[in-house]
Amino acid sequence: MFAFQHPQTVARAEAPEGFTALFNGSDLSGWKGLVGNPKTRAAMSAEELAAAQKTADESMRAHWKVVDGVLQFDGKGQSLCTDKDYGDFELYVDWKILEGGDSGIYLRGSPQVQIWDTEFENYFRHGAEKGSGALWNNKDNPRFPLVKADKPVGQWNTFYIRMVGERVTIKLNDQLVTDNVVMENLWERNLPIYPRGQIELQNHGNTLYFRNIYVREIAADEANKILSQQQNDAGFENVFNGKDFTGWSGDLENYEVVDGAIVCKQGKGGNIFTDKEYSNFVSRVEFKLPPGGNNGLALRYSGKGNPSVEGIELQVLDSEHEKYAKLDPRQYHGSVYGLVPAERGFLRPNGEWNFQQVTMNGSNIKVELNGFTILDANLASVKESKDGAVPEGARRKSGHFGFAGHNDPVAFRNVSIRELPGEPAQPPSRDIAISPTDGPIKLFNGRNLENFYTWIRDTKYADPRNVFTVKDGMIHITGDGWGGLITNQYYRDYHMIIEFKWGEKTWGSRKDRARDSGVLVHCWGPDGGLSNTWMASIEAQIIEGGVGDILVLTGSDPETGQSLPVSLTTEITKDRDGERVWKKGGERVTLSRGRINWFGRDVDWADNVDFRGKDDVESPFGEWTRMEVIADGGHLIYKVNGVVVNEGFDAQPSFGKLLLQTEQAEMIVRRYELWPIGKAPKDELKQD
Repeated sequence: MFAFQHPQTVARAEAPEGFTALFNGSDLSGWKGLVGNPKTRAAMSAEELAAAQKTADESMRAHWKVVDGVLQFDGKGQSLCTDKDYGDFELYVDWKILEGGDSGIYLRGSPQVQIWDTEFENYFRHGAEKGSGALWNNKDNPRFPLVKADKPVGQWNTFYIRMVGERVTIKLNDQLVTDNVVMENLWERNLPIYPRGQIELQNHGNTLYFRNIYVREIAADEANKILSQQQNDAGFENVFNGKDFTGWSGDLENYEVVDGAIVCKQGKGGNIFTDKEYSNFVSRVEFKLPPGGNNGLALRYSGKGNPSVEGIELQVLDSEHEKYAKLDPRQYHGSVYGLVPAERGFLRPNGEWNFQQVTMNGSNIKVELNGFTILDANLASVKESKDGAVPEGARRKSGHFGFAGHNDPVAFRNVSIRELPGEPAQPPSRDIAISPTDGPIKLFNGRNLENFYTWIRDTKYADPRNVFTVKDGMIHITGDGWGGLITNQYYRDYHMIIEFKWGEKTWGSRKDRARDSGVLVHCWGPDGGLSNTWMASIEAQIIEGGVGDILVLTGSDPETGQSLPVSLTTEITKDRDGERVWKKGGERVTLSRGRINWFGRDVDWADNVDFRGKDDVESPFGEWTRMEVIADGGHLIYKVNGVVVNEGFDAQPSFGKLLLQTEQAEMIVRRYELWPIGKAPKDELKQD
């Protein structure tokens, strides 16, 4: 990464070092009107596209103007597009909207980096209150910003946008709002985002203003460095020293080391492989293809015979060379040879270094080429190869890593492997967490879900069933699903108050079961890091008859299996059935998984709807219950309707996000806030 000068905040500012101005401040040179979308444009003949572009340009000039060095749109035409396509790039752009404004920046012709009036209530149903600057059309990847960084409507805002491969990083007014997030392809959901395309200033029927638009294209070598640093480097070991074949075996006489790279000799072939065997791993390698070049990555290779039979071979191939025009789709670059086809069109030109990352975890294999996911498959589901039966080698659980040469001087460098699951992950620094000081942090503001995002097991970052909404100034959780409403921020050292009551509705497998939910505190790691549904955390249980139970929830990374450790020490006794129950001064135990029942949980508790124990302190069904969690460093105290019901010590981690669950039971929340420790009010719990 280079350090760049931030553009000035006056019109016609000079381009930052290394950047080129896309807008010259005086006319529409370098811009064109919008024709269709990348998919429909690709289907047009040259003549059709030229005619459509002429019409679009006429419309563009009627509705986009330059006034005092500023691009202005009257809201009546279509988007404004660069007349050049871009691959990997950095972009600066200043923008301004008016009340009710809604716009965005299309990257490579695809929507969109969202821009909108974040105080316009009609847009709250779409999430406008969360802020501008995120990838709003995402479903499987984060779609809302990390923070709300917008200035009031009518004021200028500045985006910094970096796009490398399919991942986007965005700063809005110098605040990070999107952090290395995959941008999904709205036009063709089954494909990665396009490798090149135009940049567009989106029309959404509003008056818009843009200025100071600067771009810098990122070359292949720089992109490779960014890709190698985008994800956690911990645990990667170089398996090629850049000098000789120490640690390698096989047909070494057919390969040579040239300028720090392994190169297959012209007219030679054969297989070379690491002495060490690997089971589950992430591998990274840069490779360079000559015209028509052909090689392969040998994975879990036995060391004898053909890697595509005695292991798994990933094709390394100049897929677009004319001599390969009629191959089986399972033979092109990135494909699991003969078994699973990879997406095409993401190789760099011959002579440039490509960056490829391969993740193997059990029978799952994922291939990322130059930052694009071109294959993501479960080999256990493959029933046949291009030649008939699936080779037994495809079922191997471990083996060597190497290269399978086919007479072409294909070059490889920067070869590294991270074994999975590896050492347990480490939480981020506690310093990133926020603590209430003078007054409360109202997580729920009574108007919208500004401070939250959703993760639901089956729909991920999308909430198409409206599981979480705001009605009558309260959070309404339908319960239709498994997942949570998660804070954008990390928190520490607080006194949490949440007031809730159950609704009537229960769903699915829990239709006749005890109504169930909870607040997860000290959440960390990836979304879905626990059963692909929640996060590694400590739960403050909310379930009929068990409000105030503690659950310690160590998780694991859904893709790599890396452990996301959580632990808590508590004092217990055992009930009649041998279950752990909190007892002040009892036996001290430390758990990384498991439950500690609140002190009065009915020993005859049953998982039945409307269950109520004889000593329960939560309010009866239909009435409001107050739960409190006091998180003081690693010390946790749970209170229900003013009664201390559970306690833990030495929580690890001692901070994190908060997650309000949906577990197939309707629930309503009217209050959800964090107070400074020792300053929380003791106001009366009022019912309706």
